[in-house]
Amino acid sequence: MKRIVLVTGGFDPIHDGHLSLFEAAKQLGDKLIVALNSDEWLSKKKGQPFMSFEERKTILKNLSCVDEVIGFTDDEIGSCINALIA
Repeated sequence: MKRIVLVTGGFDPIHDGHLSLFEAAKQLGDKLIVALNSDEWLSKKKGQPFMSFEERKTILKNLSCVDEVIGFTDDEIGSCINALIA
């Protein structure tokens, strides 16, 4: 049975701390999925995104430790629950 690890966040901009997180998370399972928050979520949190969703997704997809990147619809309280039921 494969162990799937899920990491969520905005990753805007992606930095070395995020890379360390992804590498450590990958060690916990067989597949690493990154659930990427929307531009709208970042706008609410930071005022506006630094990088667009598509830019962040492209970078994440090209990291060797990341197996899959998914987007999800944010709920009304900003939780990642919709990433788990997508």
